Amino acid sequence: MRKEASIEAWKELYDITLKLKEMEPWQVFGDSELIAVVPKGKEEPVFCSIMGKYSGNQGIAVFEGYEGLGDFYMLAGAQDCDLPLEYLMNEHSSLTCFVGSMMNVPQNQREVIDQLDLRFKNIESWVYFVSYKKGYQPYLLDAEEVEFLTEIYENLYMAVQAVMNGELQADFAGGEGIVRKYKEETGTWEMFANVIPNVEKEFPAVMLEDEKLKKSLKKRPMLDLTVLLDFNYLPVTIEAKEGERPRNPLMFMAFDDDQNEIIAMDVLEEDDEEISRALGFFISFTEQHGRIGTIKARNPWIFGALQDICEYCGVALVYDPVEKLDEIFKEVVDQL
Repeated sequence: MRKEASIEAWKELYDITLKLKEMEPWQVFGDSELIAVVPKGKEEPVFCSIMGKYSGNQGIAVFEGYEGLGDFYMLAGAQDCDLPLEYLMNEHSSLTCFVGSMMNVPQNQREVIDQLDLRFKNIESWVYFVSYKKGYQPYLLDAEEVEFLTEIYENLYMAVQAVMNGELQADFAGGEGIVRKYKEETGTWEMFANVIPNVEKEFPAVMLEDEKLKKSLKKRPMLDLTVLLDFNYLPVTIEAKEGERPRNPLMFMAFDDDQNEIIAMDVLEEDDEEISRALGFFISFTEQHGRIGTIKARNPWIFGALQDICEYCGVALVYDPVEKLDEIFKEVVDQL
């Protein structure tokens, strides 16, 4: 059950955030020049990206652990990726502070700001927070997230201050970042420069273990057929139970590229997983019609689901931008 943060907790978060804002760290740090904080009792770092030096869109994004670091690099490489930016934003998890227009501040965050009686310099310099979580709508931070972000920002402030005062430096161009780490043995914090690993976002791969089913699928006739597969998030909200976070509906689509027609199009249920849906489609279609000659896709979940079974069954699984599906997806969205 979601627990809302108290107004006192929000005040603590805004107090440290406004102190950080006054320092204007985006004048010094680029988006990819990361600061890693290893909090008390944690083994994996929390990675902080200070935004705005090059884009002008100021803010601080926080990614938890090495899985979060994979999300950071996924977003950082969005321009070189065939996956739509909207999909990537819905696929990642982070806690992000923005400094931006009053018009972009969600209503529930406005209510917090009003309760705190905060005043900003102008309508373009409002400070607000967004919690991103894979598969869910961007949302107001809950109590645990507010407390967590306050702790991270307090340590981020110390690291930024050390760099801006010339007490600490890192070879950012050489892949280093700043690390602030709590030492349990001494009960003190230490700061130093260290290499930030270049971590790729991990997507699980599966192997179909039912040997009888695999052999049955392999015996099905080979079709002279090319099918495009993809996942995409619909820009609508699925209402959640009272007090819970709304979910982002994820759509699966299979398209016959030869006949130019949709084979399958459905929205995953809350407990459905991408791996299961893609593999389920492959099994069902193969049993009913035969083996698909070529499957084209760009989504890593599809490759994780199908790479092993396609190789076993002699089906070509090919990377492709599947831009045709973007057009169909747009038509679907326009009809909503």
